[in-house]
Amino acid sequence: MHLSTVIPQPSRVAPGAGVWRWRYRSHWSRGHLLRIATGASARLEPQAELLAGYLREENLAAAALVPGEEGDIVLTLSSAGPGPMPAALAEAGFEPEWHRIHVEPERIRVEAGAPAGIARAVQTLRQLLSGQRARLELPCGRIEDAPALGWRGLHLDVARHFRTAAEVRRYIDLAALHKLNLFHWHLTDDQGWRLPVEGYPRIEEIAAWREGTLVGHDCDRATSPIDGIPHGGCYTAEEIRETVAYAAARGVQVLPEVDVPGHVQALVTAYPEFGNTGRPPGVRTCWGISDTTLNLEPGTFAFLERVVETLAGLFPFRYLHFGGDEARTGEWAASERIQERKRELGLCEDREVQHHFTRELQRFAARHGRRMIGWDEIVEAGPLPEGAAVMYWRDSDSEEGLDVQALRAGAPVVLANCSRTYFDHYQKAGEGMDFEPLAICGNLPIEKVYAWEPLERYPAELQPGVLGAQAQAWTEYIPTRAHLDYMVYPRACALAQVLWTGPAREGWADFERRLESHLPRVDHLGVAYRPRLPLP
Repeated sequence: MHLSTVIPQPSRVAPGAGVWRWRYRSHWSRGHLLRIATGASARLEPQAELLAGYLREENLAAAALVPGEEGDIVLTLSSAGPGPMPAALAEAGFEPEWHRIHVEPERIRVEAGAPAGIARAVQTLRQLLSGQRARLELPCGRIEDAPALGWRGLHLDVARHFRTAAEVRRYIDLAALHKLNLFHWHLTDDQGWRLPVEGYPRIEEIAAWREGTLVGHDCDRATSPIDGIPHGGCYTAEEIRETVAYAAARGVQVLPEVDVPGHVQALVTAYPEFGNTGRPPGVRTCWGISDTTLNLEPGTFAFLERVVETLAGLFPFRYLHFGGDEARTGEWAASERIQERKRELGLCEDREVQHHFTRELQRFAARHGRRMIGWDEIVEAGPLPEGAAVMYWRDSDSEEGLDVQALRAGAPVVLANCSRTYFDHYQKAGEGMDFEPLAICGNLPIEKVYAWEPLERYPAELQPGVLGAQAQAWTEYIPTRAHLDYMVYPRACALAQVLWTGPAREGWADFERRLESHLPRVDHLGVAYRPRLPLP
């Protein structure tokens, strides 16, 4: 069934007898359409339309939806599957993803417990039919598949280098191809703010744009020039809604991130009254960590409440990400007004200022039926508010690291370990990585990604608290779409198999053969992935 080429590796495969075939016939012949039926379930129409679109665009097949249950490909919902999914994943908004594909001589039958499972099966069929044109065929057999981890994400930083809504949708589609089910949209940072907020027009006029970008590495900032080319952009609410709907048809959740109370230099440039110095610092043109932080004034929290309201209106996912990382305390320590507000609020230490932001953001989110998630610094700042989740990025060998502390406190954790999932790191070629494009630091070859066992660090009683894991694409040194492709693929292929197939996955040598057969598919989709041929 050519399943030696499907990524991620399916759970179970049973070959059958015979071949399913469909052949395009000229427009005057009866029955020339490739018919996709969904029975009586209107819930599956988005997935049926998705499959029909792939067949038309990638296989030149004249595909169309038909009523009833008589079709060349039949999609159905079924209750005859595995047990219920973990409650924490269901509460987050995920659906069961198990599915079965029955390839028979007369038709292909797909069944799943929810539309998300059908969406995963659509991507399997898309891969199996890749490269076939007009005349399609598959060997008969049965595929039964389900993921090892429920949260399988791919992150994109659009603040450092802006990507258009169309480019973001392409990024989501490639994630869906590999059965990744969450897109983490990092919308704000020191170098740009991409989320429109009603009533705050200077966000789009000022915070969304910087005067130029550092040339070279941030380590050489003292001697490296700024290119002087204005860079930026801000999405419209309609573009965001269209992107969320595009992702939903593919069974992909969208997690938005607005990073506060640090990483806010762009915002404070537009609205200095939210900062601690009263002066606009300028939208940041270099990288690294800014000293700029938000203040504790009521107007600042009124703005953040409007941000939460905006996010809740645009993104249906249960979690909203509010960063919380790398917030330096220098401005707070130096500000007499911050010290006065600390006394009014009953805060003692400067680090408690960040904890106050965490509590308030969770409170704002709860008003809209949502929960906040933040980077692991929110664990250090103080006790996690009820309902908050943690995204763990700073690796630790400690048996009581921040991830374990969060789990023991009952907080859900998503793994984003920088040593295994930061795709902005070098991929190693040549001494000193001097044959690779400029990157931030590190060394994360695909072999290291594939060798990761996400849950092995945790005792059995804590593992249910780990929702899953995701890859990060920070874009300080990734200015173009082609460069983004190069940094993300094929490492994302490896991570997809780690997260979907889990410990039962094949060894590296077998995966490498699977990947070799898979790369022509992403070639057909125009992905400028890093080549697997030996580099100097």
